[in-house]
Amino acid sequence: MTSTREAHRRADSHADVEASGRGMSPRRQATRERLMDAAVELFGERGVLGASVEEICERAGFTRGAFYSNFESKDELCLDVLRRTCEQLIEAMKTAIEVIPHQHDGAMLTEDLIRDAVAVFLEAQPKEVAEQVAMMELRLHAVRTPELRAGWLAVHESITSGVTGLLEIAMQRVGGRLSMPPAAVVELLGAVYENTVVMSVLRGESRPSGLAQQLATLLEGLIERD
Repeated sequence: MTSTREAHRRADSHADVEASGRGMSPRRQATRERLMDAAVELFGERGVLGASVEEICERAGFTRGAFYSNFESKDELCLDVLRRTCEQLIEAMKTAIEVIPHQHDGAMLTEDLIRDAVAVFLEAQPKEVAEQVAMMELRLHAVRTPELRAGWLAVHESITSGVTGLLEIAMQRVGGRLSMPPAAVVELLGAVYENTVVMSVLRGESRPSGLAQQLATLLEGLIERD
């Protein structure tokens, strides 16, 4: 079993990604956030290639000068959106784990406990389908743009490493274990998450339905009790 120290190291391995936004003034950080928020909205509506820098600026209420004083290009903005998503996902996972009490406090890994943790995690995720579709559009854009692939892989590896470490911490808390490697569990959960979003789009839903139930059911099937 992975040691607690190693699990914490993995959980904190996204620090290099997170550090990208440090050292900025609050005003500049707020400008960047508004530009990224506007970009996510447009990417979800019409794809990355369908959203111009001018349209992003107009949606955010800024000039092109404000854009280019914060990002060298739209592709750089795309990578920063991905990095921000990574930070938010890891923080949501940390919050979800706090729902799980320690084994030495008499905790038992119950289905209700798993569902509560999943609900807390999802509460911190984008609620609208369009926002989640934007993340898929960003991934497709990276696939089509060789210059972005290394950046996308770095973010993906940071997410996988961070969530893997947090899953291991959660299992150690309650004396459970995963029936397959944690990294594979992360990939499987991500696939279910994205498929649910796609099906919601096809059904014309503004928010993904049944996501919490599906993720909780999958986790329950992958956790073995000691």
